[in-house]
Amino acid sequence: MKRLFCAVTVGVSLVVPAYAVDSYTMDPTHCIPVFEFKHLELTTQSGRFDKVHGRVTLDRAAHVGSVRFEVETASLNMGFGTDTPNSPGYHLFEVTKFPTITFKSDNLFFDDHNNVVAAAGQLTMLGITKPITVWVSRFKCSVNPMIQKMMCAGNIAATVQRSEFGLLNFIPAISDEIKINVPVEAYKD
Repeated sequence: MKRLFCAVTVGVSLVVPAYAVDSYTMDPTHCIPVFEFKHLELTTQSGRFDKVHGRVTLDRAAHVGSVRFEVETASLNMGFGTDTPNSPGYHLFEVTKFPTITFKSDNLFFDDHNNVVAAAGQLTMLGITKPITVWVSRFKCSVNPMIQKMMCAGNIAATVQRSEFGLLNFIPAISDEIKINVPVEAYKD
């Protein structure tokens, strides 16, 4: 019986592919999310969040992976005078009640060169979670020549309707549609 068990175990291990899932930690100094919106339908204004952290798991050959990205809402920065608890942005994001914005995905999409091109996941903001697909451009994994450490990087873009997350103040003076861009650099653990 023991031999049979060992034979079955070896047989199963030969049939099931071994995935080389690598884990990466995002570099918070190079992953600052920026958002853009229309102001009075005249100009494009922008803001950013200065404190983020996240992790990526990735097996490019098997086309599997995951992303966990978290933004600290109190790090909102929209220029002079907007980084204080009394600013309209702090009230809009209800920073004290909802200290984080999160994106989670276990569904990455790859091209024929094993590069990530999109991720379908869940965005949570103001306690509301909605499905979202983010698009990835310029994805590449290589050794950072400055610090000689393996990294994967790319630019992430998405568009959301802020009203779907309860961000209703100032519409239409501030557009409902918000464009999000996040450069991501993540280092192999």
